[in-house]
Amino acid sequence: MYRARSSFPIFVLLLLAGCGSSTSNGPAGNLVLGDANNYKTHAALTIPTVDTAPATDLDICWDAVTNDLQCHGVSALNDLDNVGLLRISHLTKEMVQIRVAAGTLSMSDVAGYLDHHTDHLTTCTKLSAFTLFGTVVDAPSMYTESTDYTYLLLFSHGTTPGIGARTMMFLNPTSSSTNARVDAPTGCGMLDFSADLATLTKLSVAAAPPWVIDWHGVVHDGANNDFPFTKVDGVSIGFYEGMTVADLQAHIFDIEMIATQLWDIKLEGGKTADLTTAKDRATGEAFTGFTRAAAGTWMLALTCSTCQSPAPPLLTILDTGAGGS
Repeated sequence: MYRARSSFPIFVLLLLAGCGSSTSNGPAGNLVLGDANNYKTHAALTIPTVDTAPATDLDICWDAVTNDLQCHGVSALNDLDNVGLLRISHLTKEMVQIRVAAGTLSMSDVAGYLDHHTDHLTTCTKLSAFTLFGTVVDAPSMYTESTDYTYLLLFSHGTTPGIGARTMMFLNPTSSSTNARVDAPTGCGMLDFSADLATLTKLSVAAAPPWVIDWHGVVHDGANNDFPFTKVDGVSIGFYEGMTVADLQAHIFDIEMIATQLWDIKLEGGKTADLTTAKDRATGEAFTGFTRAAAGTWMLALTCSTCQSPAPPLLTILDTGAGGS
């Protein structure tokens, strides 16, 4: 929190900053992706608010968290690694909800940040245990009532600020409250998320390689934000035996869990990837192609492990001809 914005730690600013734009010297692969191939997503958050006494050493607990924003099961003791408190400047709660849902909360919105790394032995802590990246501060005295700030509390898997949130809540310090305890809500039900996979243009792939995908020409992610070229760090291929595009769309939160088989490529920059380098997520075996005895649907996604939103920036359906859907 609770420094001037200009001295906010630089690596946090980079994490929260906007994404880079595209530059292109023409396609370098034979499977060229564009915006027409990408799914369209809509996300809206309804984050609960808890009134508390200001300038108080709050008890903050997360033992009641049993599932995350995608309604997947969570162990409050084992799965939550970090509790982060953001002080957001000059934005209403409604505006914060919109930006967090879209993954567009920027460095200029955040006036301060404190966090507490959980010890996986207890599910409660005190506000006074929060630090500024390890530096001890008097957090309770800085937690003040103000119309200029909105306080957002994030409970996350992993300790990178702004990444991996499993549930969240607004805190409202107000002199009309004597409440000194905060109980994190479970995440399921906060996020209204939908994805349109039915109207995109499928990416046609041949039965035999080469299968070099190229995304130089993509402009927007699924939420219509600028495409995060510099943050894309993976490719995933999925096969869904016996399933249709409608099945995948209806179970978008479980897109990885319901796959018959998944293959991944780890990227270190660039805007192309050779699908023959993909490895089976479970066994590590090399990707052998799109020929399958059973019919099903093939999916390809560009992924970003450091983006605010867990939704892939690009997700498309592959037209593999015979055996595909």
